[in-house]
Amino acid sequence: MTKPEPDAERDTPGPGHPPTANMGIAFDLGLRLGISVVLGLGGGLLLDSWLHTSPIFTLIGTVLGIAAAMYTIWDVANNAMRR
Repeated sequence: MTKPEPDAERDTPGPGHPPTANMGIAFDLGLRLGISVVLGLGGGLLLDSWLHTSPIFTLIGTVLGIAAAMYTIWDVANNAMRR
């Protein structure tokens, strides 16, 4: 019976291999951040046009979208550090 190599079970790729796991996390973060801000901004614009208000809901939606994006960064970073 042979012993497994000590580096066989690690998540990070070895030298000479592309860092696809890190690229996946970066793509996931970018997509989540973009969606959060666009949904907040779009929701604010829709509320402003529906209620005929000045850009108050656009600003609130943008702030909420940025806050959701910051929470997403925190959550993804915590999950990545646990691995």
